[in-house]
Amino acid sequence: MCDIIHKMKFVLFTIALVVGIPAVAAATAFSATLKRLALSFMIVTYLFGSMVSINLMSMELYRGPVRGFEITLSDIICVGLILGMLMRSASLVIYRPRFSFLLTLFFLYSIINVRQSSYPIYGWFAVWQMFRMGLTYWCVINFFATESYSYASIDALMLGYTISALIMGLMSFKQKYMDGIYRTAIFFDHSNTVPSFALIIVCLMFVWVLYDARSSLIKHVITLTASLALVFAIFSTGSRTGMVTAAASVVGAMIISNRKNNASRVRFTTIVLIMAMIAGGLMVLDTVIDRFLNAPESSEEARNEFEIAAIMMADDHQWGVGINQYSQVLTENKDYRQHIKVMKYEEQAGVAHHIYLLTAAEMGYFGMYVFIAILALFILTMGLSGLAWKSLEQRLLLALSVGFLVLAAIGLYEWVIRQSPVLYQMATAAAFGQALVTSCKNQKKESRLVKEQTK
Repeated sequence: MCDIIHKMKFVLFTIALVVGIPAVAAATAFSATLKRLALSFMIVTYLFGSMVSINLMSMELYRGPVRGFEITLSDIICVGLILGMLMRSASLVIYRPRFSFLLTLFFLYSIINVRQSSYPIYGWFAVWQMFRMGLTYWCVINFFATESYSYASIDALMLGYTISALIMGLMSFKQKYMDGIYRTAIFFDHSNTVPSFALIIVCLMFVWVLYDARSSLIKHVITLTASLALVFAIFSTGSRTGMVTAAASVVGAMIISNRKNNASRVRFTTIVLIMAMIAGGLMVLDTVIDRFLNAPESSEEARNEFEIAAIMMADDHQWGVGINQYSQVLTENKDYRQHIKVMKYEEQAGVAHHIYLLTAAEMGYFGMYVFIAILALFILTMGLSGLAWKSLEQRLLLALSVGFLVLAAIGLYEWVIRQSPVLYQMATAAAFGQALVTSCKNQKKESRLVKEQTK
């Protein structure tokens, strides 16, 4: 029965590739409204992960982050959007978007890293994943470029986030209070994926709902509800890191929205938000207390053991053991397992949870430093561009920088940033941030020209 379902899924995806891509391209080239709806829908599909994807070659028993040559519904929409933009607005397309040179160099380094590794097939899985994320980044940046960085284009992206947040909140409520699941996972394989997926946009969502003065009252209420639902979804996972960073993100959003802003709507919404957060906190208080008091010590011990193994690999291999190959090397090489006690009897070794040490083990310390530099570059450019605190775009940039900082912090405890759903969120948010940086620069130029003309 499972084999029949798998074959049917493969057939459906083949049809989607052959028919779906041209259909999306034609629709988005024909209509700006359909183009925006396609972007919103693409963002929503990130949430469903493996439910809307196939692996052309799958190794599901492998414990590494990437387990096959994956193609998702998001990829199909992305390629269709790209073709549609090239047909509709080729003159506005940015063929070399911000930081594309640095990202391409990191991608090429990954290919070299895989070619010299011992288990290259696992590495090629990751390289294919990186290529898809590059397409997503290119697509989202050019979506805003071909929309002239309009309010409508931002609204389309936020619509996708709002729908995703509502779905996450509803599924978390169902799983926690109707299904009796202690740590909810929504559509993901593990509950720890939920915070990383959500936290990159939590601050952004709240700044949007607090600061955006152009939205109607109904839209304002729906977006506020969605934002609160997103926080509820994080708390329902029982992730200690997620709960702390979610609360910090909301506080950060209130600061970003209220500073240099005396609008009555913002003040009122902030009060409502504080009351809602208190009420919501009481709803999940039992989970919060239990997780902080009774979290298993073996989990922390296992993390430490995997991190020690990662350091050993990085010290032994100047260029790393190969991206996405930590688990295989740890399984096959007993020298890296002699200190392991908690997970000693597992046939297939797991993954180092510390994303930076995992990167060092697989790509060498050089690869780790480049990875950290790329993260820092995105955070700094977004944060510095938003420090004027003047426009909606600048406030959103500050919110995005908070989201990236939170994701970077979570990387000290979780490796799920390597999973496709989280990477899609990350690539989209990074592209949105760089589009907003360009928009702010354009606004500054226009303001300067107006001043010169009035002299």
